[in-house]
Amino acid sequence: MSSSSSRYLIRAVRLAAILGLSLSLGACDYAEKYRRFRQTPEEAKAEGIALGAGCRQVGQSLEDCYQRNPNGLKAGIFAGWKDMHEYMASKNIETVLPPVPPPPPVPELTDEEKAAAAKDAAAKDAPVDDRAARREKRERERAEREAGSKSASKSSDSDTVKDSKSKASDSTRKSREDSSSSKN
Repeated sequence: MSSSSSRYLIRAVRLAAILGLSLSLGACDYAEKYRRFRQTPEEAKAEGIALGAGCRQVGQSLEDCYQRNPNGLKAGIFAGWKDMHEYMASKNIETVLPPVPPPPPVPELTDEEKAAAAKDAAAKDAPVDDRAARREKRERERAEREAGSKSASKSSDSDTVKDSKSKASDSTRKSREDSSSSKN
């Protein structure tokens, strides 16, 4: 046997070993399904009774209990629910409401994460082509200028108050101009 053929043989054996090992390990989950512990009918009924009694104690309807426990024995669930219902009625026991779980904590975002989220939101709203981007930028700048000029005119009006004489003279001048234009 030559050295090259022995290398190929060793590689083939290794490949077969790896392939066999991977296939056997991959089937572990499949085989586990068949090795599960099987309950006896008495154990299944006892578990169903316990489930039904617990459902009735917390105020669940029988149908809800069936839906929440699909693998439970329905006859056992019914028997447990009925027994607990009769027991609670005879002893005047109220249903026990389970405590409301606290809401999960909301993780605080760092400044970097907030900035990245704002950038992503801006990128989603950004127009696709350059012309639309320039148009939106011009519109924003125009709106800012108009808002700035309106606020400046409002502040100047509030800062400088015209006296009553100048207002009266302006109104008389306007009335004279109106009357002269109507005569012509």
